[in-house]
Amino acid sequence: MFVSARGLRLRRWQLVSAVLATVAGAGALVGWGVLGAWQGLTENPTNTVAAVTAAAVPVASLHCSGGSTPYASCNDTSGTVTLSWTAVSGSPGITVERATSPTGTYATIATLAGTATTYTDATAAYNTQYYYEVFSGPPGWVATPSVDMALSLPPTGGTDDTIGTGGTAFTAANLTAMAAAGGTTYTTTNNWGAAATLLGGQSPDWMGCANTSQCWTYTYQGYVWASTNGGATWTEETTPSHPVWYGGWFVNASDGWAVGAAGTIVATTNGGTTWTAQTSGSTQVLNAIDCVSTTQCWVVGANGVILVTANGGTTWTAQTAGTTQVLNEVSCVSTTQCWAAGAAGVIVATTNGGTTWTAQTSGTTQELYGISCVSTTQCWAAGGAGVIVATTTGGTTWTAQTSSTTDALYAIQCYSATACWAGGDAGVIVASTNGTSWTAQTSGTTYDIWGFDCLSALNCYAVGSEGTGGAGYLRETTNGGSSWFAPVATQYLQWTFTPAVASGAPVTSAVVTLVSDASATPGAGTTTYIEVSANSGSTWTAFSTANETTTMATQTISVVSVINSATAVSGLELRYVVSNGSAYKSTFDLVHVDIN
Repeated sequence: MFVSARGLRLRRWQLVSAVLATVAGAGALVGWGVLGAWQGLTENPTNTVAAVTAAAVPVASLHCSGGSTPYASCNDTSGTVTLSWTAVSGSPGITVERATSPTGTYATIATLAGTATTYTDATAAYNTQYYYEVFSGPPGWVATPSVDMALSLPPTGGTDDTIGTGGTAFTAANLTAMAAAGGTTYTTTNNWGAAATLLGGQSPDWMGCANTSQCWTYTYQGYVWASTNGGATWTEETTPSHPVWYGGWFVNASDGWAVGAAGTIVATTNGGTTWTAQTSGSTQVLNAIDCVSTTQCWVVGANGVILVTANGGTTWTAQTAGTTQVLNEVSCVSTTQCWAAGAAGVIVATTNGGTTWTAQTSGTTQELYGISCVSTTQCWAAGGAGVIVATTTGGTTWTAQTSSTTDALYAIQCYSATACWAGGDAGVIVASTNGTSWTAQTSGTTYDIWGFDCLSALNCYAVGSEGTGGAGYLRETTNGGSSWFAPVATQYLQWTFTPAVASGAPVTSAVVTLVSDASATPGAGTTTYIEVSANSGSTWTAFSTANETTTMATQTISVVSVINSATAVSGLELRYVVSNGSAYKSTFDLVHVDIN
């Protein structure tokens, strides 16, 4: 059976809240760990609730999930749930109620003496989720509506992948069959395998997303790939030619361009279903493109090439850059104002749509590989030897900033003046939250980073490869870079819960607790994380977790950014994802979700 404690707002005559224990029925694994005690709308890590006299009322607990400290063990051979609490002085009587949903209807299953401190529910059925309420006082009260819940279930599905096999699908049936009686915890049937090959082994030079689901990436090998699930899987698209692609742009989910070798430009108006060649009028390598609308774009490239279109690329016109240096990147904030950066520290800018471009003094001779502007006055450029220069005057003056690295920075993107990332050699990523100081982040890779695309101050993608043309990789962050993970992963266990939380309900805490270990130490390059969906899998949000060790350990992850007062929970799903696992198995003693 699966059981939960449902916390309640205290009323004058409510004194006790229950803590529950799952107990294995004969022949089946049921226990998944201690389910904590909650009272009111806050998490209660000390397992106490407040009495009307303001005296703390401790709550005890037990479970049948392995028997290792700090978890108690029990030997019941039939389905039972044991509730326990501390005696309430002067209580006229204790009532125990039970329901199969968090909002009831609750039915009285026991009325006990006021001196009672424990109750065993021997009528609980196997494979059923229960909610209990224990209170002291008149038995006729009606429970106050609450969003508090605690859910702990076996996994319901997922994929267990090994190298080159494509994975074995988990279903509820075979997950149940893999569980054993007597509290033995679930273990994966096969070793986790290596991560799926990204983009058929090709090397991505650029990536862009129209939203959290729809993304594109262009490769050094000359192909365009599209994703409709935020980078988890990719499909190759058909283009008129296959030059080395160096840059691209999507202004929305339909209109995009790709630019590359030999002056090649292709465009789509239907999200990549079809691509059409455009005449650039140049044979130079084209490195980058930036568009401010579906009609107005600029392209930069070798030998100081700058091209502009005002009709979506039907015609492209050359503009005079005033330099013959290679221009690596262009950033535009309006139809009139753009900057381009390139070799030997060159920066050129226009304030009239490119009719004229004027050289600016960057203060460095290092090659600048990227430039990102967020307003008519504020820009950053990054390049060789970890150089970052910035302006708050539209480029009248550029000032060097300390990047905290001497590695070459091949890409930079600023979502706003307080959310910037730069990356480059050997997987280095540095970030700024104030536009002036930069801090190193852990990318989880030693591959070079070629590009970023940021959808918000928290959600960014980074793409790169093992050197020029080598195997590619993709990293994503959903927390501003505190953790970066690989969204391309085919290995996961999934838990499906069944709570319902109305939008506007006062959720103050939503925490996932994992208790697990590994059969062997995960190898270098292994990344694990959880994904949480509050809408039955329509959208997912990732949260970083530490890799397992060979010692059973507990991790707690706040998911209140997904489950909160502003968001209704219509179907809660949780995935434990393993990227690039290396021949080890995961054993879970507890997978638990607390919403308060």
